[in-house]
Amino acid sequence: FSLPAAARRKQKWSVDPRNSAWSNDDSKFGQKMLEKMGWSKGKGLGAQEQGNPEHIRVKVKNDVLGLGATINHEDNWIAHQDDFNQLLAELNNCHGQGETESSVKKQKKTFSLEEKSKSSKKRVHYMKFAKGKDLSSRTEQDLSCIFGRRQKSAKTQERNNWLSSPGDGSNTVKSALTVQEYFAKRMAKLK
Repeated sequence: FSLPAAARRKQKWSVDPRNSAWSNDDSKFGQKMLEKMGWSKGKGLGAQEQGNPEHIRVKVKNDVLGLGATINHEDNWIAHQDDFNQLLAELNNCHGQGETESSVKKQKKTFSLEEKSKSSKKRVHYMKFAKGKDLSSRTEQDLSCIFGRRQKSAKTQERNNWLSSPGDGSNTVKSALTVQEYFAKRMAKLK
């Protein structure tokens, strides 16, 4: 999808829009000084005269885009964001902040409300309150119960292991159920 053309605006032109009066004026102090050092019109500045041979021109900016931005670059903002993120990652690596996740987890100290309550001089929290609110001492199973996440039971894992991978081209089915249990379930489904 392309952007619509920029809105046309009325432009005001100055008396000398190309600044030709200034560029044709040979009585300028800086130009006289450069000509004394060997420079002439049409040459660039620099040791090998590789610089821009023309003078700097003023360009009017009538849009809300950033400096140096054009409408073409507006489509590439995702690429610019990726480049910026890569630059930040490189800076972090150069300055020693690019540590691995495991070392960050080891260094990160868990915040315990109960310990904070004990260490304070005032009685901030009662013990039942502190133990009830403190989740840092809970196990993964306790947290899954609190937040309502289902845990995979042994039965569901056995059901998932029914089909084994075919080794010799034949399909082998493994079941934890006996034949009687299997047919009893099938009959129950039919009713």
